[in-house]
Amino acid sequence: MADQRILVTGRGGFIGRPTVRALERQGFTVHDGPRRDLLTPKDRADLIKEANADILLHLAWVTEHGKFWTSPLNAAWEEASLDLFRRFYDAGGGRVVATGSCAEYDWSTGAEAFDEADPLNPHTEYGAAKLRTGQALVQIAAEFDRSAAWARLFFMFGPGEPLTRLIPLMITATRSGDRIECGPADTIRDFWHVDRLGQALALLAASNLDGPVNLGSGQPIRFDQVGAIIEEVFAASGCICLDRRPLGQGEPIRLIAGTRRSAELGLPVADLKADLVAYCRTFGN
Repeated sequence: MADQRILVTGRGGFIGRPTVRALERQGFTVHDGPRRDLLTPKDRADLIKEANADILLHLAWVTEHGKFWTSPLNAAWEEASLDLFRRFYDAGGGRVVATGSCAEYDWSTGAEAFDEADPLNPHTEYGAAKLRTGQALVQIAAEFDRSAAWARLFFMFGPGEPLTRLIPLMITATRSGDRIECGPADTIRDFWHVDRLGQALALLAASNLDGPVNLGSGQPIRFDQVGAIIEEVFAASGCICLDRRPLGQGEPIRLIAGTRRSAELGLPVADLKADLVAYCRTFGN
């Protein structure tokens, strides 16, 4: 990929930083120009022109934890993203990879693992905006006869994530000997270290996979298992108090990525416990 130039939006964020490192290891030349306000049409146009990239990896979106589900900025980012895709293809760009969410799926189906072909019925404005953006990207790519992949992300942890997310809250409480009240112990989620996600996004950018592609570990883990690993690292007990609060309205008890399509990327199977233990031991460093 030494001859491939890639433009990464959101490159300074939680997902962006490890993704850029993975792209550079893979031989991509990552555009490193000045940051732009992508909600401004002129800045989008200037960015496309100065990057002169072969591939666009679009990660930027409203991400403020706890607020992005209902933020009015979801609509603004949807509009800006579609304009960005058109401008990129119109300037001669060949491939777009952009990030969606597991929140696009119909969570009420009770699926053991969500496959890309499963029903889509978002329960939040965030999920709905992501779904519309992904569907429009596929259509725009077809109009220009270009390539596009839509990466539906599941749950990540790792350095740089907001401290108000579940795993950092569990670690912070356990390390200090405090208590934290959490949701049902039998809640099952698909957690993945953000470095592995970065590797997957870099591989997806370099691949020929088109359309929706789930990116997650595919490994189910319960909240009580996550808590037990964290408490074991810090030789603590009783800090993570489960079954103290309900899941949010519409949230399923089980939410796991089907990895049928992402398996084609050849990413090594994650050792989830080892990754979580390592994160605990370096947390805050």
